Amino acid sequence: MIHETLRLTKEEFQPHGAFNCVAKLASFHRVQCSPGIRDAARYIHAYLKEQGIQTEILSLPAKHGVRWWSQESFPEWCCRDAELVLLEDGKRERLCAFSEQKTSLVQRSAPTPPEGITTTMVFVENGEDPKSYEGLDVKGKLVFSRGTAAEIAALAVDKFGAAGIVVDTMREQPPVRDRFDLPDGRQYLSFWPANAENHKAFGFVVSPRQGEALRRLFSSGKRELAVFARVDSEYFDGSLEIVSAIIPGETDEEVTAVAHLCHPEPSANDNASGAGALMEAVRTLSALIAKGSLPKPRRTIRFLWLPEMTGSYAFLASNEDVLRRTVAAINLDMVGENQALCGSTFMVERPVAALAGFGGDLAACILGLLTKEVDNLARNHSNSTFRYSVSPFSGGSDHNICGDPSVGVTCPMLIQWPDKFYHTSEDTIDKVDPKMLAVAGTLTATYLYTAATATPADAAYIADQAAVGFAGEASAILSHITDKAREDISKAKGQDEVTTILAKTRRTIEKRVAFLSERRRADVASLVKLAPDSVMFCQARSAAQEHIAKTADYLWAKSLRELATVAGLKDVSELPAPWRPEEEEALKRASEIVPKRAFRGPYSGISRETSAEHKEKMKAFREKYKGASIPSAYLQYWADGNRTLSEIADLLEGETGFRNTEALIEYYELMAERGVYLAE
Repeated sequence: MIHETLRLTKEEFQPHGAFNCVAKLASFHRVQCSPGIRDAARYIHAYLKEQGIQTEILSLPAKHGVRWWSQESFPEWCCRDAELVLLEDGKRERLCAFSEQKTSLVQRSAPTPPEGITTTMVFVENGEDPKSYEGLDVKGKLVFSRGTAAEIAALAVDKFGAAGIVVDTMREQPPVRDRFDLPDGRQYLSFWPANAENHKAFGFVVSPRQGEALRRLFSSGKRELAVFARVDSEYFDGSLEIVSAIIPGETDEEVTAVAHLCHPEPSANDNASGAGALMEAVRTLSALIAKGSLPKPRRTIRFLWLPEMTGSYAFLASNEDVLRRTVAAINLDMVGENQALCGSTFMVERPVAALAGFGGDLAACILGLLTKEVDNLARNHSNSTFRYSVSPFSGGSDHNICGDPSVGVTCPMLIQWPDKFYHTSEDTIDKVDPKMLAVAGTLTATYLYTAATATPADAAYIADQAAVGFAGEASAILSHITDKAREDISKAKGQDEVTTILAKTRRTIEKRVAFLSERRRADVASLVKLAPDSVMFCQARSAAQEHIAKTADYLWAKSLRELATVAGLKDVSELPAPWRPEEEEALKRASEIVPKRAFRGPYSGISRETSAEHKEKMKAFREKYKGASIPSAYLQYWADGNRTLSEIADLLEGETGFRNTEALIEYYELMAERGVYLAE
């Protein structure tokens, strides 16, 4: 029924209707826990009501003292106006105006006195380094620098007494964006104070062009520049809104779609596009069911529009009865990019690997059908008119909460990445493509309806497609490993270093192949949760798992041949044996540690105080293990209260390639001190 559902949703889905929803949402200033995001939620609620869809707005407290699992709630924030004016040479040059560009202010900035302040601006080369402030008097002044707003403010304002900060930060994303690809753009930046009552910092964001002009003024000999700054903002106990809509099913089981509603005006692709595509997806399914084109689903289909991460924690923790009934979910995050303008690729990102689930295979299966758009001249092959891929889990959005094994809902993500205009003032409605909204929206609608009504034949088809797709996805991951080896060998200083690279890469290949094969076979096995079993489904499931295992054997041998070729060897037999880490003592310690998580869901550090002592310990840890990037979220996912840290170390190596058990033990102990894990 997947094919028929997709055909019907493609016919019913209105791309320009979705685009109009995106355009309207982009007109709201949608900072988390603010009047603007509330207005956007009310717009969605009213729109869905007009369509005859069962919907409600859930209101949860936005204030200190409330917690959803590990996520601390935080006060509402409102900004009415803000401006920064340069007062030099008898002129007034407005650098920032909140009324014109909301991203010209660091979001969640503290207020100035009502009348504003007239002061001077001082240039600090590296505002995140205390040494850069030596010999400078910044008290009561504005500090101009580049970097992370919160880190600069922690020094400039909290430690050295500055009134506020000004930054010309523009994060680079090679190859689609460097600083001067968007000379007049402004980076979206925000404070996330753990204690709003004590938060004193305000900040302004200037464009790269403005930043260079200010630097030229400082370079010309001016040590300070006269400025006027005013911020009319406030924090207060308020509310967090979540829009929830349902298409009722015949049972109490549910499938869910999530789109985050937040981010500053306009933030058209991130993430008005995901929210708008989901609005049209629910209208599409509702219309098809209402006119009898699709039967009433077996499972209820739920749609959620919420603040990113915060809203998922809040909804799930407040509705654990709904969570227990939820079989699958899908997350829509920045899906509408015009690929020619944004440089993006449409992706199905697989769910958290630590939780076996059918979500990734179902989404990938539907994407495969959507890409069959245009026949070649011989009409024996179909091609896509847009870039696409299926990628392993990476995180960074709400699917990393739903898919956490402690939460237990398989949840892929739809996203376009990279995006030249991501998190900047240039993420405007002209960068949104109605066609890509249709791709995301019809994929979502088909995913949800299939997950709600799947037949054994559907499950068999998904199993077959999972087996077929495994070779391409796994091969891409393994090629990335051999490409890295090629790069490292080109930089190696001597044969001993080359030998070490080859030995480590060989180990990585073997561990990764085994991991990918085992997890994909577990995902296929989970299809029994999707639909009733049948002879055909059972046969397809067994055949798919066998095919995946055989494909893994082939890919292992293929990758070793590629590695030998990279090294200029004549045969795989000339490769060194797989690297074996010398960590017997660390493994013994790790085998005695069984991490037990303190909270359900991934640990959230947003709006949480971190002691100066803990920050220093983390700084020392990073200094000690330079180049060791601990896969912290993955560590949490694999910590089920039964596995030892030694067993988790093996799983982390298979999933990410990371291997340093000593560092893993020390990191775990630091996180236990912070409260992520229960004390032994």
